[in-house]
Amino acid sequence: MMRRSTIGSALLGSLAIAALLAPGAQADEVVGNVDIGAFRITGGGGSGNSVVLGTTDSRTITASLTVSDNSGIESADFTLFHGSGLSNADAVLKPSEVAPVCTTDGTTSVCTKHYTIDPRRDLDNSLAGIWKVAVEAKANDGDYVKTDGHTTFFMKRYARLTANASPEPVAKGGTLTVTGKLTRANWDTHDYRGYTNQRAYLEFRRPGTDYYESLGYVLTNSTGAATAKITATADRYWRYEFRGTMTTHGVKATGDFVDAR
Repeated sequence: MMRRSTIGSALLGSLAIAALLAPGAQADEVVGNVDIGAFRITGGGGSGNSVVLGTTDSRTITASLTVSDNSGIESADFTLFHGSGLSNADAVLKPSEVAPVCTTDGTTSVCTKHYTIDPRRDLDNSLAGIWKVAVEAKANDGDYVKTDGHTTFFMKRYARLTANASPEPVAKGGTLTVTGKLTRANWDTHDYRGYTNQRAYLEFRRPGTDYYESLGYVLTNSTGAATAKITATADRYWRYEFRGTMTTHGVKATGDFVDAR
C-alpha cells in the first residue's frame, strides 16, 4: 500500500504524494477562448476511460488530450490525480515522460503521456473509483486555461465470477441450482476477496444461439457467493453476470451447460 505520509519509494513508482507537487489551481482560470477537447485513455483494460488492475500485473496506459485555439497552442499539460483537488490530492499518477509529447495540426495540438501502474506498489483500495484530470493550456496569443476538473476517469479493481449449475443432467420440471462466487482484487492485501451485497444477474443461453437472456438477479452474500434455484425446462447454458460498480470492473462467468432430460 502506498504511504502518503512519507516520500521514499513511492516516488520511484507511478504515484507521487501530493506534498511534492507544484501548487495546483484552487479554481478554474479561463482567459480567452482556448478549447480543451477530448481526453482519452488507451490500454486501460476497461470500457471507455477506465483503468482495470488485478493484484500482481502492472499496466501501461496511454493518455492523450486535445487542445485548440485560433492562434495555435504554445504549451499544454495535464495531471491525473485522486482527490477533491490537485493541491490536496491523495495520489497523482507519475508519467514516464518529463513533459507531454505534443503533435500539432494547424490550430490543434494533441498531447500524450504514458503511465505504468503497479497495483502492488502504487495502489490501495481507497484509490479505487473516480480520478480527475487537471489541465493547463496556453495559446500563442496569451489565452490560457487552468482547471482541476476538466474530466474524470475510473481506476477499477479487477473482478472474477464463477457459475456452476447442478444437477447435471437434470430432469425436466426438476429444480436446478445455479451457484457462483464474485471476488475482486484487494489492493491492500494483494489477493481476491468476496464482493458482498452485489447484483449477480442469472442468465441463460439456448443451444444454437450466441446471446444470453436475463432472469433477474440475486445478491451475493457475505463471502461473495450467489445462489439461485429455477425450474429446468430445456437444455440451457447458465451463467452469472456482474455489471460493475464505480470501483470494480464488470465480469461475466463462463456458461455451464446442463442437459435437461
